[in-house]
Amino acid sequence: MKAFTVVINKDRYMVKPLNGHSPRFLVNVNGQDVVFEHDMDGHVRAEATKAASMSLLLGLADKIEESAGM
Repeated sequence: MKAFTVVINKDRYMVKPLNGHSPRFLVNVNGQDVVFEHDMDGHVRAEATKAASMSLLLGLADKIEESAGM
């Protein structure tokens, strides 16, 4: 899978896939790298971080799922 861009509230975020067992993604949010990966229910979620609001992180996770076709 190649890197792709998601747009939330007119802001663009570059999503870079990481290698590993399950699909993991790296996104720079407000100058801090945040890792997104699958939770126990199979949905993409962000690691616990104070880089951004929870609503932004959940929005990014939803857009990653849509764009990656999961």
